[in-house]
Amino acid sequence: MKYEFKTGINEKEFNDFVVNFPSTSFMQTPAWSKVKPAWEHDFVGLYSKNKLVCSAMILKRSLFFGKKLFYIPRGFVIDYSDEELLSCFIKHLKQYAKKNNAIDIKIDPFICFSEENIQTIKKKKEIKVRKVFSNDVDLIDSALRKQGFKHGGYKKEVNAYIQPRYTMAISLKDENEKPYDKETLRKTFPKNTRNYIGNYQEQRGVEFSFSTNQNDVKDLVSVLHCTEQRQHINLRSEKYFKKLMENFPNNAVLFFARVDIDKYVKFLKKDMKENENKKEFCQKQLKEAHDIKKEFGNKPLAGATFVMMPTCKTGIKTASFLYAGTNTNIFPSLKITNGLMYYRLCYCLDKNLDYCDLGGVDGSLEDHLSTFKSKFNPNVLELVGEYDLIISKFWFKMFNLAMQTIRFIRSKR
Repeated sequence: MKYEFKTGINEKEFNDFVVNFPSTSFMQTPAWSKVKPAWEHDFVGLYSKNKLVCSAMILKRSLFFGKKLFYIPRGFVIDYSDEELLSCFIKHLKQYAKKNNAIDIKIDPFICFSEENIQTIKKKKEIKVRKVFSNDVDLIDSALRKQGFKHGGYKKEVNAYIQPRYTMAISLKDENEKPYDKETLRKTFPKNTRNYIGNYQEQRGVEFSFSTNQNDVKDLVSVLHCTEQRQHINLRSEKYFKKLMENFPNNAVLFFARVDIDKYVKFLKKDMKENENKKEFCQKQLKEAHDIKKEFGNKPLAGATFVMMPTCKTGIKTASFLYAGTNTNIFPSLKITNGLMYYRLCYCLDKNLDYCDLGGVDGSLEDHLSTFKSKFNPNVLELVGEYDLIISKFWFKMFNLAMQTIRFIRSKR
């Protein structure tokens, strides 16, 4: 079949193709390129009889001596089983890269070597799960290697690659593809998780809400700042989140957890009156409530998260839980983060989604992110990782050497 390779594809045409291609990532949409101003970008693809049949949103990073790195996040948007199409597309991509002085084309498609429930891995329980991400993985891996892509290795560290190689995801459907109802989903959680969500938090004045208003980003950032200080890390700025919401107006959603202190105080007084054995704890909580109200007001913000709803209209629809923050000064005993997670999952259930991607974890499953996310009975996805189509072996080697030197210097600070 005869194909025509085009660059600079019209943004609307490109977006229409991507969102209507099954199971595509928001990272392949034109909107994502606008969130990455430090990178140049281009929209390329192959046409057959004037119809776009595969595509890639390429991010371009300027390096040294006019050289560039090409990165196609979660790409390509293509039928990997079509060997002729894949071969033709990669041949044209390589030619295009050479013309643009690129030394490498890096990709990290969302395909999995394995997907297992956390209990199967840690507790050796045989838990049946939907397995959709790992379908055809050997075929895709073989096809990419055949076209000259080199695999980037199997490191487990969460920051070893541009995108984490291990992630956790919660299926919103059972192994028979039947959607959960909210109570059934809750019952999939371990007992010490589900006991702290639902009616437990409602009685105590914990309130959850969502927003698509970019003016509410300031509240998200205020809670993220608490997490930054606690964990000695740097997260994204208010400007970054506003840019995300501007460019993904139908997909970016903020979630919040607050506590109505007056309602909680009323509950504590009633609980203390009815249960003598809880008197000491309730008195301690009442004092804490007084201090928190004095500092933060009657409905302090305890937690906030940023979620990207899927941009694709067909196939596997996955929500990405990208950023989360918690103010641990606000009633940590109420386990508010448990309730906020459940509220987000229920929101996604209402939107008829398939999965909620909780984000990257360390492959050892011993880091603090894994510990928290494991409370919700997720599946652990081991992704294939990165592939490189090396255009210039010499400059690619020089680039990797420079990056190793930079990492070494940073490690000594």
